[in-house]
Amino acid sequence: MLNEILNENQTTTVLLETMAGKGTEIGRTFEEIKNIIDKVELNNHLGVCLDTCHIFDGGYDIVNNLDGVLDEFDKIIGLDRLKAIHLNDSLNTLGSHKDRHAKIGEGNIGLDAIEKIINNTRLKYLPFFLETPNDLEGYAKEIKLLRSLYKE
Repeated sequence: MLNEILNENQTTTVLLETMAGKGTEIGRTFEEIKNIIDKVELNNHLGVCLDTCHIFDGGYDIVNNLDGVLDEFDKIIGLDRLKAIHLNDSLNTLGSHKDRHAKIGEGNIGLDAIEKIINNTRLKYLPFFLETPNDLEGYAKEIKLLRSLYKE
């Protein structure tokens, strides 16, 4: 389908999102995402959105080995393809393959790891999209918390 819809003159970059591996989807592993990219003729119009809950639930240990996970991403896909981060915590444990987002600091990724993610030199200048189960007041609190943790 991507080969049918992408065209040489488009200015939009289509992002493939990392997945948790619930069983009916592809994109849980970096190799699966790379395989998709390699099959697209105009793949210069493709990038990747890394979802923190999805990769954690998918088995990538961003809590204890964030730099190692980013090194693996770079080796397989290339960090130049990483264009955005969906930031959320996870209700599940590492490798659960469930995809259940949690509020920032209220899940198994935890606030310390979230702080490391938003301040990682390879990630901190990318756009971060807060994607937690919340209401407007809750989002405001999370944004305030994240801003207090961000180091310029």
